[in-house]
Amino acid sequence: MNSLLTLFLQIPAVIFATTIHEFSRAAVSTAFGDRKPKNDGRLTLNPAKHFEPIGFLLAWITGFGWGKPVETSPMFYKNKKSATLVTAVMPSIINIVFAIIFAMLFSFVGKNNLVIYILLYDLVRFNVSLAVYNIVPVTPMDGIKVLSVLLPANKYYSYIQYEKIIQMVFLLVLFMGYTDAIFNPIISFVMSLLIR
Repeated sequence: MNSLLTLFLQIPAVIFATTIHEFSRAAVSTAFGDRKPKNDGRLTLNPAKHFEPIGFLLAWITGFGWGKPVETSPMFYKNKKSATLVTAVMPSIINIVFAIIFAMLFSFVGKNNLVIYILLYDLVRFNVSLAVYNIVPVTPMDGIKVLSVLLPANKYYSYIQYEKIIQMVFLLVLFMGYTDAIFNPIISFVMSLLIR
């Protein structure tokens, strides 16, 4: 019964984490002068606007997933490099901020209220997981945008040529469970800092 309840409560947790992540990207890019997120209807907290079925199912099943990526247009930025970097990094920072908030709420909720207890734990876990997995430099994760700023242009474009292959290999390794050895310790470490 508890397993079914946990599985069910993971749904709103995944939707919240992905929604706040994509909305944050839209809001930050808009703050830098980008008009595209608003014109595309993505400057909203409506989960339906940020829902991506495959990303949702992967997040629900494996813990690694994504929302519908918000398209941004750096042509509106005054300083393209710094604005692109902040726009890429800030959504994960916001996920961590919410993970901290939910962890604080979690510490005040006793196990007597099982539904709230499980929901808050999942909200912490999925926000942390989304932030950690977005380090990966493959589309649609934010790491690819960070790479575009940090790498010299010629090396970045060389990487992009093989990015589809790298993406497929990464997803294959993910489904085989080999990425768990890399990411689970990081996620567990962050979780241990937040939930005691």
